Amino acid sequence: MNLQQLYYFKTIAELEHYTKASQQLNISQSSLSHSITDLEKELGVSLFIRQGRNVKLTSCGSFFLDYVTRSLDILDEGRSRLQDFISPENGMISLSFLSSLSGFVPFLISRFFQKTGKVQNHFRFDQLATHTIEEHLLAGETDLAFTTPFDHEEIASVKIGSHKTILVVPKDHPLASQKSVNLTTLKGETFITYHPQCQIRSYVDQVFQSVGITPKISFEAFHDSIILGAVAAGLGIALMPEAAADTSNYATEAVVIENDIPVRDIHIAWMKDRYMTPAVKNFRNFVIESGQLLEDYKKLRD
Repeated sequence: MNLQQLYYFKTIAELEHYTKASQQLNISQSSLSHSITDLEKELGVSLFIRQGRNVKLTSCGSFFLDYVTRSLDILDEGRSRLQDFISPENGMISLSFLSSLSGFVPFLISRFFQKTGKVQNHFRFDQLATHTIEEHLLAGETDLAFTTPFDHEEIASVKIGSHKTILVVPKDHPLASQKSVNLTTLKGETFITYHPQCQIRSYVDQVFQSVGITPKISFEAFHDSIILGAVAAGLGIALMPEAAADTSNYATEAVVIENDIPVRDIHIAWMKDRYMTPAVKNFRNFVIESGQLLEDYKKLRD
């Protein structure tokens, strides 16, 4: 039994005529008859009986038609949805990104819609830690990722911008009124920082090491919002990506760091040799060709 035979069977059942069915299916009547005969032999039943020039379903044929119709309808729906899935205009695009980019990614998609008019694309978001983003990329659970660079031979990426690091303090902290701070003056402070499983934690640790500080850490968290809330509650101060430090929604202040510390590069990443649907490819190319959208977003926030 094959899919072609099922389509042949359903068409004959609907038209109740072999000649009409062969014309609609654009095959010879003899080929159609042979195909149905083979199907009947495989099933071990007669599916049709002749009534003059027409044919009618047998009781077995009528029983079988119900299942064939439902099966073919599901397959047709699947084929239609697959076309939508891969369509440049309507396709699904799955994105993973760092929590510090939770404001930037919707901004980016808004710009994509404005520039291209492809308002039918369906986006799926996952806000994840760096190691989980890498796992999702490798497993095929996400199409594109916005993250710091990966050191993996199967993952390709292009830099789209960078994050500066700032110091976040409570509104009533003595540093809150300062425009900038030298990190070497913070040796007695209590810090709130990221969980060791977050990639940014290793970066923060390197910053502390570069300025000769062994920080007193009171609190660790996975998410920027929790760190901001803890700072606002007076549990400590924190080094955070500039884009993640939404001090307007928390009782906190951002202070510029005077020390010469490295920025964190942000990349768009994808699997090198994995098939990419036209919708995903269009969006990726838009991000890369636009170049400075992360910088545009920072200016908008400022």
